[in-house]
Amino acid sequence: MTAVGPQAAVQVDIPPPIRPRERGTPLEWALMHLAFVAIAAFFLAPFVWLFAAAFDAEATAYIRVPGRLTLDNFTYIFRELAFAKALANSAIVAGATTLLVVLTVTLAGYGLSRLELRRKGWITFAVLLLQTMPLSATMVPIYGLARLLGLRNSYLGLILIHAAIELPFLVWLMKGFFDSVPRQLEEAAWLDGRSKLRALFEIVLPVARPGIAVAAGLSFISAWAEVLMVIILVDKQDMKTVPLAFYETFRTAGGYVEVQYGLVAAMGVLYLLPVMAVFFATRRLMVRGLVSGTKGL
Repeated sequence: MTAVGPQAAVQVDIPPPIRPRERGTPLEWALMHLAFVAIAAFFLAPFVWLFAAAFDAEATAYIRVPGRLTLDNFTYIFRELAFAKALANSAIVAGATTLLVVLTVTLAGYGLSRLELRRKGWITFAVLLLQTMPLSATMVPIYGLARLLGLRNSYLGLILIHAAIELPFLVWLMKGFFDSVPRQLEEAAWLDGRSKLRALFEIVLPVARPGIAVAAGLSFISAWAEVLMVIILVDKQDMKTVPLAFYETFRTAGGYVEVQYGLVAAMGVLYLLPVMAVFFATRRLMVRGLVSGTKGL
């Protein structure tokens, strides 16, 4: 619509009318909701069994309402299976791995993003290529190297190896995220007299906070859940982590034939809670970081 006046013509854009949503037939509505219910039930059923069996005195392999609620499963794993020590070991290893990974991938990703290097594209994809190597194919040399350096049955060995496993993909991810941060922000900081290092910590990293949250969350979850390297590097009971304790429950508490499902479920609940806490604490930053970090890749 154009308004004509004595001074000037003003062009006013009128948005097109909103098209009403087309409602499906009752059959389509029923099939859609049935599919949603089936998918939700498929993914929620293990969690329902886990929390129900953990408090069930006579837990079975099937979902059922507990006949008698009890905390005996939790007290048993702490009293007889030294699960508190396993939790402490996992917290130390996962926390230290997260700090090391975040520091390393932040600096490496920033360097790959900002420095002008020859064959930088080749270097970037070479880093990502390391992630495609199966972990089982490298466990023998990793074991030999850890034994040679005296890193078996130690926090340092687990931390370094877990960090090395996680670095390739997260470096590549952080490089893509820093590519999406405008260079003009740093240039403005340089004009104000800040050094490159100061501009990185005061300007770039606050903007890159969602990407750092992604790296921290993924590294913590990976280090918390990794079990293959723990089996290879740890053979002392006071150094085992939660995944190893969870794995040994099948052998020490009933064997593979007669599984004590209540104990397994109690360990599973305590195994799951820290991961859920990290996810819900960083979910918004992780979503923003994953969306921003994939731009321009």
